[in-house]
Amino acid sequence: HLISAGRFGEIDGYVGYMEPYATSHRDLDEDREFQQEVRNVACALGNAIRLARSGRLDEPGEGLEEPNPK
Repeated sequence: HLISAGRFGEIDGYVGYMEPYATSHRDLDEDREFQQEVRNVACALGNAIRLARSGRLDEPGEGLEEPNPK
């Protein structure tokens, strides 16, 4: 029952995926674009929370029933 925070509210990716774990933190520290993507996700999530708490972000699936409940 999650509410989407929009396209900026999601991120996936790997930093140094094929590199040794020992250097992955250094790779992350140097990857400024990935860091900005993470900041964007955090901001989008914060905005969605503020909108939802103020009643201005509606649940997109409100009124729909789960066809295959678990």
